[in-house]
Amino acid sequence: MAKTAEPGHPAERREKQDTRRAILAVAQELFAAQGYAGTSVADITGRLGMSKAALYYHFSSKTEILRALLQEPIAAYSRLAEGAAGPLGTRELLGAVIDTTADLRALVDVIGNDPSAQSALQDLIPRSREVNEAITAALAGPQPDPAAIIRAHAAYAAAKNGTLALLAAHGGRLSRLDRAELLAAAERALTSTGSPSGP
Repeated sequence: MAKTAEPGHPAERREKQDTRRAILAVAQELFAAQGYAGTSVADITGRLGMSKAALYYHFSSKTEILRALLQEPIAAYSRLAEGAAGPLGTRELLGAVIDTTADLRALVDVIGNDPSAQSALQDLIPRSREVNEAITAALAGPQPDPAAIIRAHAAYAAAKNGTLALLAAHGGRLSRLDRAELLAAAERALTSTGSPSGP
């Protein structure tokens, strides 16, 4: 007779974690391919070959699956925001924005391109704003004037949105040369002091 692991036993915890990871991986793939609204719990369980009851043991709803998928991106950007107030220099912070965005591209695409996913996560928008504000404040420096604030937003946009654009254009790959050019562009946006030219 096969012996089953006792509840709380390391083997049982590992199996539970593996099952959660499998659910999240399939859900992310389906959300990306079909959209959040276009993916049902039945689609996820069908792909995994498990019952809905088994899925609901791990996640109470499709929204909870989406939230679990977002835990790492939220934590990664939160770490950036916390580090922004600390020892990171502007070059390191912009480089970290590029790297974090590249690492999390698949999830950023799922959320950014799907209004139904955005709607399901309305309560996370304030946290996202806080993170963006902390990063741009760090880039603007202490007691910034309006021009410094504008440059900080431009640099952040160059790093984050530029990374997403290049990843989309190059099949999800960001070369070292592309990363270096993105970082240089973001730094130029941050340090530019030129005045606009007239007509």
